Amino acid sequence: MITKELQQLRLENNFKHFYVKISSFIPSLKDFIARKLNIAEDLGVIDKNFFNPNDILDEVYLDVFENFNNKIAKKDLRRMLFEKSVEKIDEITILGHQFENNINIGEILKEELQAMDERYTVDGDGDFILYEELDDISYHQNDFKPKHILLDQSIEKLITNKLNLEDLTLQSAKKRQLLGNLFFKMPPRSKAIIELYVFANQSVSEISEILIIEELMVKEVVNKIKEKFGLFL
Repeated sequence: MITKELQQLRLENNFKHFYVKISSFIPSLKDFIARKLNIAEDLGVIDKNFFNPNDILDEVYLDVFENFNNKIAKKDLRRMLFEKSVEKIDEITILGHQFENNINIGEILKEELQAMDERYTVDGDGDFILYEELDDISYHQNDFKPKHILLDQSIEKLITNKLNLEDLTLQSAKKRQLLGNLFFKMPPRSKAIIELYVFANQSVSEISEILIIEELMVKEVVNKIKEKFGLFL
């Protein structure tokens, strides 16, 4: 079992081999970190190429090494790695945490799913809005959301492939803006699920373990996002 092997390496204070062993546990963790940094760059939250995914990964693995508990279960180790990765990125992007133990994520996701059932349309700028807001001038005072969001094309490709959207999406500037805006406007807990699903290539059951929510809820969120993106794209 990997946790026993890691514990032995921790007892030997062998971080070099600990790093190699834990890297093989979730190979997609680096991609997950890289994609989240990439999106932060696209949103203008951080400077391009200023932060290196490898440096963040080093910090994550070192934190786990220094605080490794021999009683940790495999699923808890998986959760810890993603949790620490998000925390490290939060520190440099000043974004909200996606993994919190003191809230009922299931209830929040139910609310987010209900919100995603609302009827939307798209305005002239490529932003999507509620039908009921069309006659409300206040919706134009749209917080501080960037007006046009273009994601890196490698990110777009991952999203469209994983969500089974047509590649034609990437051939239109308007569609690219819609994709960026849709991704930006996703409810936060639902976005956490989609990021794990798309960028970390985690299965429904693995996401369920990481976020401590029912598999059925994860499936429902993934299907709802696919439906919503497919509707506009």
